[in-house]
Amino acid sequence: MLLRVKKQDVQVDSWVRPEPLDYCLAVWKDWMASTGQRNLGARIMGGLVGETDGHGQDLHEAQHSHDMQVAAATDAMIDSLDRIHVWAIYASCRIATAWRFPNADLVTTAADARDQLVIKLKKNECTRNLF
Repeated sequence: MLLRVKKQDVQVDSWVRPEPLDYCLAVWKDWMASTGQRNLGARIMGGLVGETDGHGQDLHEAQHSHDMQVAAATDAMIDSLDRIHVWAIYASCRIATAWRFPNADLVTTAADARDQLVIKLKKNECTRNLF
């Protein structure tokens, strides 16, 4: 049974845009977890199955493809950082468990690494539109 509710009594949470760096790192972590399960370029024929837009374009597949491009660009930008910053990103994202730099503080190094990564991601062609 449906109940009528006054419009002012309904509370809707508005969508909050995620921070660009957090989004890039989230899709990068998913990409790192699934690098062994890539589809090797095989694509689903959009007009036959899936939730397509009627023109053969699966919107979920397009979003996934965009996320994987952002993840690959983020991976390249992380790899271009100094080794201590790379390790700090890996450790802060819980991909690497051990901190291999005993003379450096993980918290301050990770903050510096994130700052350096933001600078690189703002310059990258694939990720600069997010910032």
